[in-house]
Amino acid sequence: MRFPERRKIALLVQTSSDWSRQIIQGIADYATEQGGWDFWIEFRGLKEQLKFPASWSGHGTICRLTDNRIQQSILKRRLPAVNVSWLGKHSSRIPKVISDERACATLAAEFFLKKGFRSFGYIGPDPTSNYPETILKEFRSQVETAGGVCFDFPYYELTKEADYQKQQQRLKQWLWELPKPVALLVWSSKIGREVSTVCVNHHLEIPDQVAILSIEHDPLMSSLSPVPLSCINQAPHVVGYEAAKLLDQMIQGKPAPDEPTLIPPLAIEERASTDTLFANDDLVREAIQFIRLRAAQEPLQVSDITQQLNVSRRILEHRFQKALHRSPASEIRQEKLKRITKLLQETNLTVSQIAVRCGFQHQEAMIRMFGRLMGMSPREYRQSIHSLK
Repeated sequence: MRFPERRKIALLVQTSSDWSRQIIQGIADYATEQGGWDFWIEFRGLKEQLKFPASWSGHGTICRLTDNRIQQSILKRRLPAVNVSWLGKHSSRIPKVISDERACATLAAEFFLKKGFRSFGYIGPDPTSNYPETILKEFRSQVETAGGVCFDFPYYELTKEADYQKQQQRLKQWLWELPKPVALLVWSSKIGREVSTVCVNHHLEIPDQVAILSIEHDPLMSSLSPVPLSCINQAPHVVGYEAAKLLDQMIQGKPAPDEPTLIPPLAIEERASTDTLFANDDLVREAIQFIRLRAAQEPLQVSDITQQLNVSRRILEHRFQKALHRSPASEIRQEKLKRITKLLQETNLTVSQIAVRCGFQHQEAMIRMFGRLMGMSPREYRQSIHSLK
């Protein structure tokens, strides 16, 4: 195999978060496939200034286009560049490869709506960072179209020393005033940790009263949280890999795409902060517990639930519809689907082996159900996931 000239690449990407480190890992993996690149990088925090060393020269850069100073520095050097941040505008000089913001918001809204939530909250980024309100607008649109109500909490620096107690009190007051149960979409695990701490200290149950989902995940912040935090897997590794690939093409003289390259989120990674049986009806809660215990691993029918709970099918379906706006059969299908997609993503099991593990007597039945719910076959789904890795 003939490798191209060894690239010299500057990485103007902060290193303090797990998101950014996964971006960098994706870049590194692409570079390794090309025979290796020489990188210039400094360890930096989110708000530290990133800049080229005065004596550095190379082939291109991958950056977070956080301000005009970085942009002018890149343009002045006439370097091919790719921006991996939601900040900055896409252009032919500095194109974007980013996680799809609208897809992230839609995924979060659908996730909460399927759980039956009708009250929603949002805590976004520091407004001085100047991120666009794309996620808030799309999330609000999705939940309000479905009949929900979305409350927006003005961001403040949650861990800032000055007025810390006052800030915590303001957050507590907002959380107490929200209609319960409420589903919160928060910008980061850092914010999610602060929210969960306030909830635990003021007797708000997570997740049955307040469910928390973070847009950007950091395992360290989640581990410091009183409750492990669910998150959107934005596929940052894929973002980094595709950014490196595009930069390589631009160095070879190919033009940048007219539109940003949008990387769809992979999944919701659910942990305790959203893993709720949320329903005011004890019968429905008990039924969901039974479904979760059985549906993913063995054949399960609605009749099995009615027999277990000693209730008629008509009453069970009525109570499900009233509490969660869906049927027991739909809950069974969704639980099976969750297990199937997890096995397709994380194992090399064949479709027939997955069918057995998920309680289907015939793989054809699983394939039909999967196709109805996902719009593609299990094999097509697995191929689409692998194509993003």
